[in-house]
Amino acid sequence: MAEYKEKKIYRVAIVEVLRRVVTVEAEDEFEAHQRVSDGWYNSEYILDSEDFDGAEFHVLGEKADDSFEGLKPKGGEVDG
Repeated sequence: MAEYKEKKIYRVAIVEVLRRVVTVEAEDEFEAHQRVSDGWYNSEYILDSEDFDGAEFHVLGEKADDSFEGLKPKGGEVDG
């Protein structure tokens, strides 16, 4: 007979990567970086699902107790 193993609660980070290559005219790499960075901060470049370039999953560790405090993801409920 199989031994019952108590389930534990783990915290797992999901990291989605969005990527877009843009062309910019500049005198050097620093200016090119600055122009695109400024443009992104000013919402000139809005990346969306068309720019999806992958996802990573990282187990951050075991939750020390059964409390779900602080485990709710943004915009959703904890799966249980």
